[in-house]
Amino acid sequence: MDVELRPITRGELPAFVRVDSVGFGFIPEPDRADGWATHDFDRTLAAFDGDDLVGASRNYSLEVTPPGAAPIPAAGLSWVSVLPTHRRRGVLRAMMGGLLDDAAARNEPVAILTASEGGIYSRFGFGVATRALEVELDRGRVQFRDAPPAGRLRLVDRSEAEVVAMDLFEQVRRTRTGAVARPKPWWGDEFFDPRPRPRGIPYAVVFESDRGIDGLASYWVRRDPANQEAGTVDVFDVIPATDEAGRALWQFLCGIDLTTTIHSDNVPLDTPLPWMLVSPRAMQVTGVADWLWLRVLDAPRALEARGYTVEGRLVLELRDDLRPDGGAAGRFTLDAGPDGASAARTDASPDLVLRVDDFGGAYLGDTRFGVLAQTGRVEEHTDGAVARADAMFAADRAPFAWTHF
Repeated sequence: MDVELRPITRGELPAFVRVDSVGFGFIPEPDRADGWATHDFDRTLAAFDGDDLVGASRNYSLEVTPPGAAPIPAAGLSWVSVLPTHRRRGVLRAMMGGLLDDAAARNEPVAILTASEGGIYSRFGFGVATRALEVELDRGRVQFRDAPPAGRLRLVDRSEAEVVAMDLFEQVRRTRTGAVARPKPWWGDEFFDPRPRPRGIPYAVVFESDRGIDGLASYWVRRDPANQEAGTVDVFDVIPATDEAGRALWQFLCGIDLTTTIHSDNVPLDTPLPWMLVSPRAMQVTGVADWLWLRVLDAPRALEARGYTVEGRLVLELRDDLRPDGGAAGRFTLDAGPDGASAARTDASPDLVLRVDDFGGAYLGDTRFGVLAQTGRVEEHTDGAVARADAMFAADRAPFAWTHF
């Protein structure tokens, strides 16, 4: 079918929000015009069937932190939805192509997204770059090994929490591999939303040391109507700038009265939480979910932008069926080490051959090349190249995105 793709006007925002809401099965909010919706407004991309808006999508101007390096620009694909009446007609493919063209035109070396369905985005060149744990703790079994760190815990109201969380997150995300930036307009609208919601505005607690505020946690308390003593602490964010802050915040969250369960669905794979406990079994992993999906758009820039733990040289061949003439398709020489990296196109024979979506999964260090090779998704053309790539691309910590968008 023929559809027109273009950014929306301000007057078309209610229809844009409606398509997104219907596509994801939410209750439409036609009057919503907050910062979450209007931020980077010129990067919206809608599909029109005649006068009818039938598909919504957009890019956000974000940053993601690669291993051992400063944050890099990233196009954050979001709001990607199509009305049920127009599914399976090529609307999604057209919008995705437009969003990737927009990102490439703005010289963003990577594109990122958080996916509602896991089987869609690999065909557009995205791979799973970070994952997160869903965990539950039985408060009756939780016993911490050590006393709380020296410092002060303090509940803060929404206005202070919004400012503190924004400043603290900005500090922490710059050194946490995989972390995705949160633009300022999002904080009040999405993370501390004043409008009535089923769980309400989250509580916020800060940990203060002699240096000032070193950590913040936000959470809800969900009551059991049948047993008022059996509430659940739903943890939304734990943002520690120091190890001491992390320990203090988790001890606080596990000690809230009239609760029996502590739950979070956004915990790093390498969380130290089990090792804070006398019995690590008091924390149960109830799920592991993909979180951030990443697509490389400019391979040389992306390769040069991250850190490398050991010195080495590789020739990588990336296959990109969607964008065979794009900046991620072809062969690239990488010379890299702890002191920096250089990358360029080359005609040399490849050491490794893989698809661009699989490379996106390995870029932040979440997926090892050796694991991909075991599944046939990496071809090793030079003996030892897989092991060399794993050593070079190893990350200091498991990548953790934090942000959903």
